[in-house]
Amino acid sequence: MKAALFDEIDSITLIDKDIPEAKPNEAVLKVITTGICGSEIHAYKGTHPFRKPPSVLGHEAVGIIEKLGSDVSDFNIGDTVTIEPHYGCGECRECLAGDYHLCNQKTVLGTKKWDGSFAEYMAVPASTMYKLPESLSPSVGVLAEPLAVGVHAVKKADVQKGDKVAVLGAGPIGLLTAVAARSAGAETICITDALEHNLAAGKKIGATDAVNVKEESIVDYVHEHVGSVDKVFVTIGLKSAADEALHIVKKKGKIVSIAIFEGDTGIDLNKVFMSEIEIIGSSMYVKEDFEQAISILQEDKYPLDILTKHQFPMDEINTAMSVAQTKKDGAIKVLINPSHS
Repeated sequence: MKAALFDEIDSITLIDKDIPEAKPNEAVLKVITTGICGSEIHAYKGTHPFRKPPSVLGHEAVGIIEKLGSDVSDFNIGDTVTIEPHYGCGECRECLAGDYHLCNQKTVLGTKKWDGSFAEYMAVPASTMYKLPESLSPSVGVLAEPLAVGVHAVKKADVQKGDKVAVLGAGPIGLLTAVAARSAGAETICITDALEHNLAAGKKIGATDAVNVKEESIVDYVHEHVGSVDKVFVTIGLKSAADEALHIVKKKGKIVSIAIFEGDTGIDLNKVFMSEIEIIGSSMYVKEDFEQAISILQEDKYPLDILTKHQFPMDEINTAMSVAQTKKDGAIKVLINPSHS
């Protein structure tokens, strides 16, 4: 089979590998489509904390079951599934508390420990698979993983019906966090970005307000049109976004950080204590978030297919990585279709 090896910084090379075998508790999937996440771009640039070469990247995936291990009974060959791309050690304090997403020894798809979905076939534990409804197209089903990130963050923020929220950064995670917030009952959803096509997509999938930060201050906009917001989601790793969050959230409001920051944020803790602001970290998701994300996709309330219009065969993966990094030609979520190479 063909696989895309992240062999060094700024380089991915197509290689031949053996199709994996299914261990007793595993399935082998034929990968139909897989998304390029911001974490893959960070890895490609050499700035990700643990995605390092050499490895096969890719962790947002939809595939068809081709082989089943002897101990797998809840799935059938031919099922279309998506993957929760991590699992814990099962023994540490975090895993025993149900917080396996915080396990220090967890195994993550698309790393040296577990070959990712930038390949024609992949082996996955059955415990990480979720069957997708037939009505869901693969190019929407592949959004379950990034949407689960948003669902988890929205739960951490305790978004309530009627809340006013801001999402700073309208890339795929930001846009899908907006969807999760809308699903939880948020009334006002203000998104920011420097790219008009991201903002336009946000308005189509449920954001009420869209602010181009190259043209207008989000702080001024919120103060003039909203007053303040109950919750802020920081989905882009810029110090300016962290600063803005502190100036638009209400007293006793919540700021949730989902982004990877490459530098110091310089948080003004005086502002935090004087307004009793809560700053919360949100890392990945757990099973319940993933299941809820699939339910939101199945409801088909939002035209989420507009997020995945840019798709490439695997032999054009370096081009796909470039498009995902630069967002040129209106790209939002870039997909690779290994079986179409």
